[in-house]
Amino acid sequence: MTKAKQALSLFESLHRSIFNSLNSTTASLSHTHQVHAHVLKTGVLEDSHVATKLLSQYANHFCFTDANQFLDSISEPTIFSFSVLIYAYTKQRLFNQALRVFSRMLSLGLAPDSHVLPNVAKACAGLSSLKTGKQLHGIVFVSGLGSDSFVQASLIHLYLKCNRIRDAHKLFDRLPQVDVVIFSALISGYARQGCVDDVKKLFKKMEDSGVQPNLVSWNGIIAGFNHSGHYEEAVIMFRKMHFEGFIPDGCSLSSVLSAVGDLESLNIGLQVHDHVIKQGLGQDKCVASSLIDMYGKCACPIDMSKLFVEVDGLDIVACNALVTGLSRNGLVDKALEMFRQFQDQGMEMNIRSWTSMIAGCSQNGLSIRALDLFREMQDVGLRPNNVTIPCLLPACGSIAALMHGKAVHCYSIRNGISNDIFVSSALIDMYAKCGRIQVSRQLFDKMPSKNSVCWNAIMGGYAMHGKAKEAIEIFHLMQSNGQKPDFISFTCVLSACSQAGQTEEGCKYFNSMSKEYGIEARMEHYACMVTLLGRAGRLEETYKMIEQMPFEPDACVWGALLSSCRVHNNVRLGEAAARKLFELEPTNCGNYTLLSNIYASKSMWTEVDSVRDTMKALGLRKDPGCSWIELNNKMHMLLAGDQLHPQMSQIAEKLNKISMEMKKSGCFPNTDFVLQDVEEQEKEQILCGHSEKLAVALGLLNTPPGSTLQVIKNLRICGDCHTVIKFISSFEGREIYVRDTNRFHHFKDGVCSCGDYW
Repeated sequence: MTKAKQALSLFESLHRSIFNSLNSTTASLSHTHQVHAHVLKTGVLEDSHVATKLLSQYANHFCFTDANQFLDSISEPTIFSFSVLIYAYTKQRLFNQALRVFSRMLSLGLAPDSHVLPNVAKACAGLSSLKTGKQLHGIVFVSGLGSDSFVQASLIHLYLKCNRIRDAHKLFDRLPQVDVVIFSALISGYARQGCVDDVKKLFKKMEDSGVQPNLVSWNGIIAGFNHSGHYEEAVIMFRKMHFEGFIPDGCSLSSVLSAVGDLESLNIGLQVHDHVIKQGLGQDKCVASSLIDMYGKCACPIDMSKLFVEVDGLDIVACNALVTGLSRNGLVDKALEMFRQFQDQGMEMNIRSWTSMIAGCSQNGLSIRALDLFREMQDVGLRPNNVTIPCLLPACGSIAALMHGKAVHCYSIRNGISNDIFVSSALIDMYAKCGRIQVSRQLFDKMPSKNSVCWNAIMGGYAMHGKAKEAIEIFHLMQSNGQKPDFISFTCVLSACSQAGQTEEGCKYFNSMSKEYGIEARMEHYACMVTLLGRAGRLEETYKMIEQMPFEPDACVWGALLSSCRVHNNVRLGEAAARKLFELEPTNCGNYTLLSNIYASKSMWTEVDSVRDTMKALGLRKDPGCSWIELNNKMHMLLAGDQLHPQMSQIAEKLNKISMEMKKSGCFPNTDFVLQDVEEQEKEQILCGHSEKLAVALGLLNTPPGSTLQVIKNLRICGDCHTVIKFISSFEGREIYVRDTNRFHHFKDGVCSCGDYW
């Protein structure tokens, strides 16, 4: 053998050795660097196959800087070299980088092929970049790859992701031949848009064309309907798929379990769980997490926790499902305990984990803890997103922590998420609950696009502030803007009419629900009507409406009647409502307190003692009056009769001075609101200890003259406090906002926004 042949043989042997070494998917990064150095010495780098394989190894290890430098060093890179890097970027959801590599490839005059284009389309879809997507569509047309099914499917996915479903359908209609991939993509897109009729028509067209749906087709429809909130349709399609002989996989089961959970249909959930066991998919992480989530939504925390323990190797998704499920079922302390336990075990809790805990605390009345978790989350380096913010803002609104709410608003602006439709809606609600309804309206008017959540948020804000006229204007404006009112919209309108005493107007909207809008009245609508009629003194009519309801009245309805009976001191109907409530909520002390107050208003002290004895026998205690006020970014909580606050002596002195000024002006304490059998002087002392008065006095002591005060109370404001705060607003020259459990009261110049109707 000549020396030349020997050299060639050695070179080929070296080439095979290097190629085989790089062909190993387990090759370490250090080994890749060694091979790179070696090929630079031997000159094997000029071989396109070796170069592409080396580039692939860098991409597999996510060493994109090395990969790009290596790509730049290749004298004549091929389409395959660029394809490897574009694929790696899209796989890691680094879509902008993928498009930059594609641009470099085009600048070298390399024509894209059917492997590159779908990945580039995926990058455009990931960025929801319609403009770039249309440019890509033009490149596809010029390249002659318009008939390739995978390229076309990727373009259809692109248009669907950009919410251009009609454009996707036009592209679909132009295709000379359509396969199952493209059919599935379009059907899935319609399902995600909630277009049930279009899905059915296209599915029939698919079968008529002789194209048989596959498992991917079914999964796309089920997942799409689940995503669009058509949960019943998702379950129906799952059953149809099963009947037609398709065996559901993990994707099918996860999607349908999510839908079943949202339907809160435990029986169907149990059937699906049995199917999971038969298929041997109980240890599949996605399926297990979906089962945990389903049981949580179906109010089965014990089954959920048991399943969590039984499944091996659960990941962060399952942990999040458990924490969310516990919170959803009111077990917030247990959820927080598990959250801390996961942290102690070294599990890296992600943004979804923290968001779940913040939402759980916020929804269960632990607003201050939610704010603490929000700060702690940022301390560990996680940035809140457009899901976290709407979960936190209700906590700010709940305790009227306006400064905290403003800080969250500023954060959302800095991070470019303030225009997100759900963030905007949450901000509207937060400002309304913090007494700044004008700011809510400004935010609402600036929104570039609106959905029903936004319309209902501003309408509910106006209702809370007793502004029925404005709420009704919004109700009509939403319809003129093409937004159909839903059951929440009517709840807001009826509530607004109730707060403003617009009884006939409220009756008109209640009657129009079914006749004009096809919306059947729900429990909350009847509760609003009971309040509306009851506050107007039409108690007999209210009781008759309750008796004629098409379903069994719940505690909210009977509670609304009992509250109205307290307003009008109606003993007979109050007793009837209370008896129902004692059956439905035997441990709710508020119902016993209301009945006791009705008796006390009539000086029926024997009956008062009887109710109190019953409460004592049941181990129930009356909820103490409690008020909150935010001063210098700190929340202060004051209880009725509070003696522990460090400024209590100053508060008492301030209230005493105000009382003296009131008496000088001819105003005297209304002791009818002291529902205890005690002397008049003691009644005056009791009234001075009401929590809202204490909070207002604390605000007067700690804020500059003329500044606005805002107080929240956990009970309804009493008539005497209402009178006193009206006087304070005039005497001190202050605007004072008081939010009780019923509505907002704006006190200014001795007048309240409620017009003394509450």
